Amino acid sequence: MGTTPLTSTPAGTPERRALGGLAAAAGVVLALSACAGPLADRFSGAAEDTTATYSSGAAAKSDADLPSWVPDDADEVRLKTRPGGDERIVTMRASLDALPPECVPVSAERPLAPHPADGDPADFRSVSTLRADWWPVEQEQASTVMCGAWWVSEHEGALYAFTPERRTVPVG
Repeated sequence: MGTTPLTSTPAGTPERRALGGLAAAAGVVLALSACAGPLADRFSGAAEDTTATYSSGAAAKSDADLPSWVPDDADEVRLKTRPGGDERIVTMRASLDALPPECVPVSAERPLAPHPADGDPADFRSVSTLRADWWPVEQEQASTVMCGAWWVSEHEGALYAFTPERRTVPVG
């Protein structure tokens, strides 16, 4: 049995090298397309926002890594997050009186503005982009207390808390 060439193009010619290059390029495109789904979801906003409900502040803090200022005895805690982002919206049955001393009223010295743990505050939005049926439109603008980077308000027996999101996502 003789060997059959893969192509009728003679070896070592520019045409044969071009065929090899095309085959390699096709392999790269195929490999990248397999990775494009998760990357496209991450940067296109196609990833799903996450909503969670907890029976108490203590349960929410242990499961959702909420900050220590959330009262342990708060109930009906609802949290909405976006994968890969800093923004969070939270509501819970509790009162401003239940907040610890680290939560300070908004004032001229501490205005309602982003106070991120890192980064330039000007790089952060001051309006929520997350939406939930339990979050009143622009509730974050009614905040009267700052708990670290969180903006907190009280309305009809519930606390509403918001953390700002960056305007742009750094690449790389």
